[in-house]
Amino acid sequence: MKLRNLTNLIKPTIATIGTFDGVHKGHKALINHLIDSAKQFDQIPVVIVFEEKPKNFFISKKIKSLCSINERKEIINSLGIENIISLRFDKSIQKLSSDEFISELVEKIRIKTFVLGSDSKIGYDQSGYEELKNNHPNIKFIKFLPKKNKGKIISSTLVKQAIEKGNCQETKELLGRFYTIKGKVTEGKNLGEKLGFPTANIIPSPNIVIPKDGIYASIVEYNNKKYYGATSIGKRPTFEKNGQRIIETFILDFNKNIYHKKINVHLISKIRDEQKFNSQEELIDKMNEDIKNIKLLLDKKTYYEQ
Repeated sequence: MKLRNLTNLIKPTIATIGTFDGVHKGHKALINHLIDSAKQFDQIPVVIVFEEKPKNFFISKKIKSLCSINERKEIINSLGIENIISLRFDKSIQKLSSDEFISELVEKIRIKTFVLGSDSKIGYDQSGYEELKNNHPNIKFIKFLPKKNKGKIISSTLVKQAIEKGNCQETKELLGRFYTIKGKVTEGKNLGEKLGFPTANIIPSPNIVIPKDGIYASIVEYNNKKYYGATSIGKRPTFEKNGQRIIETFILDFNKNIYHKKINVHLISKIRDEQKFNSQEELIDKMNEDIKNIKLLLDKKTYYEQ
């Protein structure tokens, strides 16, 4: 197991471990508890993050993520954690028992306290809170109870379900922010431009969760500035029978060439499902209506400010 050595730290550490996919409100509550406990015990907080779900190591069809490992680390850092260790689950980790794993933490990061989610399991023997506490009396183990939203435990799976339903508001309630699709703008078929609505097409990572097809009100972030956007996710059925699923955004009041530039598209609200129209004129009329509705919605700034 390749674990970054933190023995040079002047104090022992208090750590937690997980995939932290999406870094949702449940994760944030755990990390805040970690920071509070670190102050209480005079220890240094450390977060160990798996680059992808350990389950992916055992299955052929990979589970998609809510965000990349770099995004997760950025968000965790913004919460006040300076020491973040990313870990790739591989055969060397798969073979470790819980005792061997904890021994590595003691040796490499001087762990004295371990904060665990209530369902966390460590090692190939899948030891949980009670077993770890009994087997390692020199380490303090803290069980952190999960955070709930409307009676349901907040989890990455629950967030994914909200995203895949196209429910932007529920997604925000679970994440604490609107879901964001990031990517470089690529050159497409210029169909939008021919209709009078030039779009910025992005191809996100194939490992990232994509929302339900439809038209979304969005906020587009480019070069540290924010713009209103109308984002279409789908296969453009008016023009293609079996088209490729794409994400394209018409950025309002914007006329810059941003090919090959990075943009962030924050999805604020789903306006409607994707539709097939009988003519280009019918589509243009609907797009004008969509943009009018999106402006009205986004002008209510309290609706989307994060």
